[in-house]
Amino acid sequence: MIMETGLVATPSDALTPSAREFFLPELPRSLPFAYHPKAAQIEFASNGWVRAYLGECFATEEDLLFFLRQRNGIYGPLTVPDADEQRAVDIADWYQYVTVIDSFVSDRSALGADDTAAREIFTGVLADFRGDGDGDGDGSRGGGGPADNSAYGRAARDLWRRISPGLSPAQISRFTAALEAFLRGCATEIHAKLTDSVPDYESCLAVRLDSFGCDFIELMTEYGAAVDMSGLLPQLAEVHLHCRRQMIIINDLLSWRKEHAQDDKMTVVRVLIERDGLSLQDAVNRLCELVAHHEKAYVEARDKLLSGPLGERADVRAYLTAVDHLMGGSQEFEYLTPRYFGDGSVWDGSTSGWLDLDAPVTRFRPQPRPVAGTAGAPAAPTAAAATPAAVDAGAASGCPVPRAAAPGRPVPHAAAAGCPVPHAA
Repeated sequence: MIMETGLVATPSDALTPSAREFFLPELPRSLPFAYHPKAAQIEFASNGWVRAYLGECFATEEDLLFFLRQRNGIYGPLTVPDADEQRAVDIADWYQYVTVIDSFVSDRSALGADDTAAREIFTGVLADFRGDGDGDGDGSRGGGGPADNSAYGRAARDLWRRISPGLSPAQISRFTAALEAFLRGCATEIHAKLTDSVPDYESCLAVRLDSFGCDFIELMTEYGAAVDMSGLLPQLAEVHLHCRRQMIIINDLLSWRKEHAQDDKMTVVRVLIERDGLSLQDAVNRLCELVAHHEKAYVEARDKLLSGPLGERADVRAYLTAVDHLMGGSQEFEYLTPRYFGDGSVWDGSTSGWLDLDAPVTRFRPQPRPVAGTAGAPAAPTAAAATPAAVDAGAASGCPVPRAAAPGRPVPHAAAAGCPVPHAA
């Protein structure tokens, strides 16, 4: 049998996917997303903040530019699209700050080299964040000089100076606890990687709830909406449970190329493969089912709150609208960031297809690559040929599992299904 793929007739057996790629089905996108009206300006300004406050954390200028090309500065504008501009700037800078830390946690030549040393550094970060830190003049923790000599400390103090006046006393307490939980989760991930330890599914999620920053993500969502949900956390527990799991699983799916390349252990994709014995494709398919489950359960829990007495409160309605945008915007970011698809990747709007684990730059392709050694398969590229333009051509269709027709690209704001409050034009 011959399959027609554009200009080249390719034998069908040449399209058998290798273990080095997988097919990502369409994920649910029932929640609205939007870009802040000043998204571009906020992203660029936040890149400048990273250079000014955290630039010395990077070994070279190229390392800093590599980080900035990942477009982490647009995560804030995508997750708080309705926030006051200054609050959106604060949130963008906060997410850049924790993403710098997360990046070095995965780097065995940096924070990821030693979990004990990392915990000591994190203790200093927390002290600087609270304003009671003391560093030694070279930025390490030693008690010989002002904490402002630490890049992490200077950045923490600047963020605290800007954000804390907009928080209630209860939120301030939660903010410090949230950063502590995040850093604890990061240290746990470092230890798992150094000891080659893969946990079971629930143990992994327990760590990911910390290392993903769920507590401060919810708090930043409150800050962006200018509301305080501190007194309603028990009532929001079901909403938060499914929101958190949906976001973590989507992140682990879309970041798998990066996590796989860095040999990170604390990801649910690896857990299902190495602990539960699933193939990569079966693990992906199972996690896609769980995304659908948690998104549906989130919507049901949210609507239950909105239909009850709490739904009469403007602050609750504002917060739940903001959580919708948090989830939808986070997913949008994870499709577009070169952090997950390779330095130099440019998103074309596609959200499903085959992903190559080896290509330096990849995209969602409609069919697997031809298998090497079969008719129609290209010769292995030389080092000179492995350019961003050369590494990822593809054509035709090739889904490995039956699935419903792919939904269209979602409509931003309230026109998308599941937005609890009509959104102003």
